[in-house]
Amino acid sequence: MPTMKSSGDLIASISADLADNNAGLISAEDVRHNMEDVAFSINRIVASGDTDVEFPFFNDVRAKKIGSEGGLFVPESGLRFPNSPVDSVSIQTDPWLGPGNIQHNDLAGLTAGDPHTQYLNINGTRAMNGNLALQSNWINSSGEVNGSSNDNGIAFVYNSPEVGDDVLIGTSGNLKFNKDSSATDSFHGVAKAWVSFSGGAPPSVNGYYNVSGIQRIAQGTYKITFTSGTFDNNNYVAVGNSNGIGDKTTYSSMEPNTVGLLLREGDDGTALRSIHFRVEQDDGDLVDAAQNDLVVYAMNPGSEMIGPAPTVS
Repeated sequence: MPTMKSSGDLIASISADLADNNAGLISAEDVRHNMEDVAFSINRIVASGDTDVEFPFFNDVRAKKIGSEGGLFVPESGLRFPNSPVDSVSIQTDPWLGPGNIQHNDLAGLTAGDPHTQYLNINGTRAMNGNLALQSNWINSSGEVNGSSNDNGIAFVYNSPEVGDDVLIGTSGNLKFNKDSSATDSFHGVAKAWVSFSGGAPPSVNGYYNVSGIQRIAQGTYKITFTSGTFDNNNYVAVGNSNGIGDKTTYSSMEPNTVGLLLREGDDGTALRSIHFRVEQDDGDLVDAAQNDLVVYAMNPGSEMIGPAPTVS
């Protein structure tokens, strides 16, 4: 019956039984039982990997599956990683669950300090650093981001380096101010252009918005040109006012006057849009008044009317 031996015991047995044959002391039995012991001990010697010095595995160990059987490593006592920089002593007895099955709450250090610096804290304790890209995604109270098919909340749309971003407000929402509960569902009710100027040759601009030029055509008559892209068309609402006199330093002197807003022209293509501002007193004389104001309400380019159209009769 063969005996399972270590390599050291096998070497000792071979040295004792298979001595130099000069004396003629080697029998067939000596050779046979040593060969049987070697064959019986191969698995133990090959599979031992006793220490880093004695019988280590020098190459990768591969268990190849043949057919439907075999190819498994069964570490009944666990695994140890002696070269681990974290833990080289402990034995792993539980299998690795894989990235798709590890429960987040089972991870260590979740509540220690601030482990997720790449995220914004829901309690607002850490300010956001860098940029937060939200191209065409909606931010809303439910947290749903469904694109243009469900445009609730606000969104940011990038145009170009020169124009920058547009901030969109969803079709079902209003811009509401918490201080006084006032709200607006669009900016159609906000003036798209205005200007305040003093008459003269040349006129003097006191303040402006979306106005690119004021040209004095004659006494009391001015051509006001608007910044390109301010209006969708020339069907805007223009409101003008003038004090009708050449002095704006007193409240006691006044002359009746009429402001005429005439000749709307231009198309933002071959020529900028413009309107003529004419100040005429009750006797028909034109005057370079000291204070002239113009306010314009209009549709933005590409925008649509809100609500049903007015009835006419």
